[in-house]
Amino acid sequence: MTDSVHNNLDGQVTGNVIQAHTVNNYAPPSPAEDELARHVLVQWEDEANARRLTGSVRMPVRWDARQLGALEEPIDTDEALSRIRTLDPARLVITGPAGAGKSSLAVLLVLDLLHHRKSGDPVPVLLSLSGWTPKKNLQDWVIERIQQDYRAAARPAWNHEVQSLVTGKRVIPILDGLDELMSLSGQEVVLGIDGWRANTKVPLVLLSRPEAIEKIPPDSELRHIPVIQACPMSPEAGRHYLTGKCRKDQLPQWEEVFEQITRSPDGPVAAAFSSPLMLWLATKVYASGARDPRELLDSARFPTRADVEGHLLDELIPAVYSRAPASASKSKPVRRCSVKDARTYHGFLARQLIRRRTQDIAWWQLRGVVTHPLAWGGIVLTAVLALLSLDRLLWPGTTTEAIDLVAELATISTVLGRTTARHLFPGLDGRPRRPAAPRIQVIMALLAASLVGAATVVPGGVPAVVPTVALPTLSGLLLTRRAEYDTATKPRMLLADERRIALIEAAVVAPAIAGLSMAVFSQTHDSPLIPTVSFLTAWSCSALALVAMSRWGRWTATRVELWLFGRLPWDVMGFLEDAHGLGLLRQVGGVHQYRHTELRRRLAGADADRSAAEAWTPRTVLMRSSAHTVRTVWFLALDLAMPVLAYLAVASPLTAHDGPRADWQQSWDLFRRHQFQFVGVTVTLVLTAVALWAVATRLRIDAETVEINRGRKLRVRWEDVTAVRVHGTDGDVLPNQYHVALELKEGLTVPKALTDSKGWARIWDLGPTRALPLDLEAALAYFAGDRWKGSGDGWDHRQGPSDALEEAGRRARP
Repeated sequence: MTDSVHNNLDGQVTGNVIQAHTVNNYAPPSPAEDELARHVLVQWEDEANARRLTGSVRMPVRWDARQLGALEEPIDTDEALSRIRTLDPARLVITGPAGAGKSSLAVLLVLDLLHHRKSGDPVPVLLSLSGWTPKKNLQDWVIERIQQDYRAAARPAWNHEVQSLVTGKRVIPILDGLDELMSLSGQEVVLGIDGWRANTKVPLVLLSRPEAIEKIPPDSELRHIPVIQACPMSPEAGRHYLTGKCRKDQLPQWEEVFEQITRSPDGPVAAAFSSPLMLWLATKVYASGARDPRELLDSARFPTRADVEGHLLDELIPAVYSRAPASASKSKPVRRCSVKDARTYHGFLARQLIRRRTQDIAWWQLRGVVTHPLAWGGIVLTAVLALLSLDRLLWPGTTTEAIDLVAELATISTVLGRTTARHLFPGLDGRPRRPAAPRIQVIMALLAASLVGAATVVPGGVPAVVPTVALPTLSGLLLTRRAEYDTATKPRMLLADERRIALIEAAVVAPAIAGLSMAVFSQTHDSPLIPTVSFLTAWSCSALALVAMSRWGRWTATRVELWLFGRLPWDVMGFLEDAHGLGLLRQVGGVHQYRHTELRRRLAGADADRSAAEAWTPRTVLMRSSAHTVRTVWFLALDLAMPVLAYLAVASPLTAHDGPRADWQQSWDLFRRHQFQFVGVTVTLVLTAVALWAVATRLRIDAETVEINRGRKLRVRWEDVTAVRVHGTDGDVLPNQYHVALELKEGLTVPKALTDSKGWARIWDLGPTRALPLDLEAALAYFAGDRWKGSGDGWDHRQGPSDALEEAGRRARP
């Protein structure tokens, strides 16, 4: 049965009626399908316009589609889309090298399927696989991503409808980034996808580089999926594309370039122009006519392909910002930015990415000097209490002492509680969050009110001290939920979510902290005005501290600082959106990325060269596994000490009624009275650090062996190691935990204390990040050779840095 069934009963039923929802895997069309299709279409039409994929002159990429029934000759993109459209079910692997046009074909495929879609046809959805871990069922992950990424379509039954669409094969998942996951845990990824594809009728499209596809085992289900591969750009195709893109008065100049390419098909220009990305760069660099493309023929300036590509990358910023073309979105034109400022801004962003060893430009990861975690708590405490000192203008005399006392406790508790939360729950600070469901917010408000009521009725208010600090510590965990930033959301949506979280905390948590602070002192007054003003003042101070220490508040302060120092423009989001519209960046969900890693490296300049050179310098590595633990202890101590010192040295004197000098004297007297306690805390921290150092696991890696504690715990020769990978555990609220692990030859045993859940030897704990120290990654890339499968952080050691640095690395090797 393939046609819709319409039952018209009209209340005239006199006998039995049989109704069927699904017959022979056929399900009647659901309104949720059409609603999802509309939202997907709007999203990817905008992205296609930003990438200029729908213009009259489109990049003439050709595809090897022999597995789709095509002849030996490659076919163009339109023919490829037509053949993909006929697949039933839609199962395909799109492959090709970096810059070959895989992602562009995926976007065009989504639009093509939606434009030819009939009612009841499955809906294509493009997702990034970087948000998936093989520990989670792939089908469940796809369901969650669609439920969360298309929240604009949400209604009470939306989650259930999406689940029905995916399980009923009414969605075509198009998953990008298979190669990145394969470099981290290839076997687990293949098993996870095969587990979903056990039913061969499941539609699925995967995007990957060829080398990742080659690593898939022959017995995998993925080996039976048709493959379409991007072909190098031919000189004729490049000529046709540039002819349609350049000005007419430039045609003679370009003809000379392509004549040279025809005469020297193996030359540097021909090799560079075989990449669609380089052709696109050439159109941008020479579009204005201010430069002559024949300069690329100068063999003295551009002796190699890398030189030609480097020149095009270097001239991209001046080309696009000097012309400032109209945005793809006519209602939102590109903001004009000088070439000098654009170089400064992009250089700063690229250096930040190199230092953080990531490719994601995420607003919540940018930091300034002022908003550094060690300083920000003390600055917030001082600023809020400085504002508190203004109450003397409204309430002169001793009346303000009671008000200040309650407000100071509320502010200090908020800052210290939020600082402690950053160490107890690193996942809250390291990734974006979304507000919890409204019912959770109501439950949290009732819980906070109950704590205030219980603390108020207890004589003396001493039990209120602990919840006063615990509430701001736990509120970020209870009032938020995890958000995926690498899927179909937008940076402004994530920022809006963080702003809502900050305002919810200011409205729900701050009044509870104020009430608990009043309960601590249990003050009584003849007039109800003083308690009311105390409560409102403490509420305001706690709310300001919560907002300032939220991701939104910290980002606002970072944005102001970077603007004042000229590192980024005032409208950072607008600048990133413009760079996306100009083709410099691509948007991957809630973050932006440079379209080419080499562009990012060249913008970073010396920082990138230094980082790559360090990574490619082979050396014997000596490391202590307790270093991270020791730093954690000291950072926690400093994080808590900085607000306290800021309060004693600055904030408290500002609010003192007897003047700063008297307040400093009181602080000194306080220290003298409790000097043994302060010394005891310091000695405890020092002894803890020494103990951690003494019991440290010492890792040594050289050309022959891997040793832990000089071989007393583990000593393995490289010839007995079959693979080296980064393994991790998935977490929802708390962050993932990663470690470097060795797979040994069969028959070799590993101490149980060093064996991870996969049976591999755990040699180095990384904590919540996959990024390795440069020394360790360089040693693994060099000494382990092909056994090292990569850290999965975006740097492919098989490609390495620039040719010059790679040559320097080869010369340095013994």
